[in-house]
Amino acid sequence: MAANKFVSNPSPNEMPHVADVVIIGGGPAGTAALWAIERAAPGTKTVLIEKSDRLGAGSSLASLENFRTCWPAVCLAKQMRRSIEILQNADEYLGEGASQSIALKQRGYLFCAFNQTQADTLKADVCRLHEIGLSHIEFLEADEVAYRFGWVGAQVVAAKYDPIAGWLDSNALIYKFVQSTHKAQILLGIQDVQIKVAQGRVVGVITPNGVIATSKVVIATGANARTVGRTAGVELPIVLRPRQSFTTGWRHEAFPEDGPMIIGAAPFPHVRPEAQTGAIFGWEYTWHNKNAGSEYGTNLAHDAIIDPLYPPAPFKDPRFPSMVLALMARQFSHEGGQGFNDSRYLRGISHNIGYYIYRDESAAYNTDIEGKKQTYISERSIIDAHPQ
Repeated sequence: MAANKFVSNPSPNEMPHVADVVIIGGGPAGTAALWAIERAAPGTKTVLIEKSDRLGAGSSLASLENFRTCWPAVCLAKQMRRSIEILQNADEYLGEGASQSIALKQRGYLFCAFNQTQADTLKADVCRLHEIGLSHIEFLEADEVAYRFGWVGAQVVAAKYDPIAGWLDSNALIYKFVQSTHKAQILLGIQDVQIKVAQGRVVGVITPNGVIATSKVVIATGANARTVGRTAGVELPIVLRPRQSFTTGWRHEAFPEDGPMIIGAAPFPHVRPEAQTGAIFGWEYTWHNKNAGSEYGTNLAHDAIIDPLYPPAPFKDPRFPSMVLALMARQFSHEGGQGFNDSRYLRGISHNIGYYIYRDESAAYNTDIEGKKQTYISERSIIDAHPQ
């Protein structure tokens, strides 16, 4: 890592004045972009800007660090195949010792169905995934679920199984991306970054510490991507939902340490093994942004906020852990201390919250020269409208 220049809260004299590419955001996406750019074009002068005093301090901290390959879009499937290749061969791509550091665990995702309608939906999903080349995704009938994952219980009548999905140490991955690059400058502790535009083209990045001239900017700021995009006149179609999870130091003996991520039916509570004896739980929790304040905007159709609220603590619901366990116990028919219906899960928990990013159809528009909003019809049209 010594080959990279790390500067915390740089003075104007320490700021670079020119860069080929500026990356805004020092999480997994930003550092992956840093690594990919140097790998593709080794002579590129790249600067990465992170608002915190360390990398990976944003939404990454509240994530479950999971990944899956069963995305029903060709572009995402291609992206995930490439990502899996890099993760499985981390020593080759990211340097010796990377595989041990990122602690890749490909234990799979098991999406469970509890009635025939849900089973039919999962089967149709698998057929679509096979059509776009994801032939490794399996549809499991009840007898196959019972044979391979009998501990989930007899209530599961079918499942969709992604065998190469899993989880890893995202913080270690971030630093391995950086360690495997050599010429980048990493600027930490820089707040309020804006993209400078002149005559419809990106010409630089403005920070309180100084201005960097550049014609290319990568926005990798997670929950803040929309705010940063607006400084360049781009209204990114993004809304946010607080993402809650909790980690417990206890795990029921029926739930094996090497088991897959288990996802229930809608509203999709999920759990995976954690460490030696623990488990980590989450849920696409329905919430309302009454605490956000009108200045943050609302999107009632998506029940989400347009801009992030920091810290997101007002959205943390203290009932969340007990609600998740109750929901899972009901779906899996665990009663009387069985499985997820065991109060020991609530001992010594760590309750986390961050933001989950969604595409917002209602906000996907471009403003034309007359000030009228023109709706984007796809992500491709957003790129075409803002090629710089």
